Amino acid sequence: MTILRKTWLLWASLAAILMGYLALAGGSLSAGPLLLVGGYCVMLPFFLWRSFRNSVGE
Repeated sequence: MTILRKTWLLWASLAAILMGYLALAGGSLSAGPLLLVGGYCVMLPFFLWRSFRNSVGE
């Protein structure tokens, strides 16, 4: 697998976090926090779980 196929979820979560901060800076009090929560609490942990699920428990 190429490195891009392995890390697409990481890049998507970082993009969601960045867009969340930009939305908050722009004054959006609904989309900004949703993007931040989605990036930090959903996509980033899912990326970590998916990345290390095969190496844990060996």
